[in-house]
Amino acid sequence: MRLDFDAITFEDSFNMFCGELLGKGIYRAVYACTVRPDLVVKVELESPDKERTFANVHEFSFWNDYSGIEEVRQWLAPCEMLSGDGRILLQKRAVPVHDAGALPKKIPSFLTDTQVANFGWLKGKLVCVDYALTAMNPETKLRKVSWR
Repeated sequence: MRLDFDAITFEDSFNMFCGELLGKGIYRAVYACTVRPDLVVKVELESPDKERTFANVHEFSFWNDYSGIEEVRQWLAPCEMLSGDGRILLQKRAVPVHDAGALPKKIPSFLTDTQVANFGWLKGKLVCVDYALTAMNPETKLRKVSWR
C-alpha cells in the first residue's frame, strides 16, 4: 500500500498548527493556533452548494481596507495573515462572550450579523470576530442592537 505523501504532509502540518476546534459555522471552522496562542486559525469549508464563499478573503480585505479608521478598527478582531488562496486566515483570538447582559445596547451600523457568538472580548473591549458578511461601506453611527 502506497501512502499519499502530499496528503499526509498536509494533515501533519494542519495538526501541527491547528489545535482545539473552537467553533464551526456554515462557511468556516475556527481552531486554536498551537504556535501562537494569541491567534485563531479560520479554515474555509466547502459550502453546501460546492461554491467557494471567500469568507476569509472578505474578512481580511475589510480589515485591510478599514483598519486605518479608528471608529471601525476598535470594533474588529485584527486579521494578521491570509493564505495565498484565501482558505486559511489568522486572526487575533478574543475571549468568547459568556454573559450577553454585559453587551452594549448600541453598536456601529456596519456590524449587521448580531449573533452573540460573532463577538468576543479582546484587551477588555468588545470586538467582532466574524465580519466576513459586513457591509463594505462601514457606517459607524451607533444603532440599537437586538442580540441573537
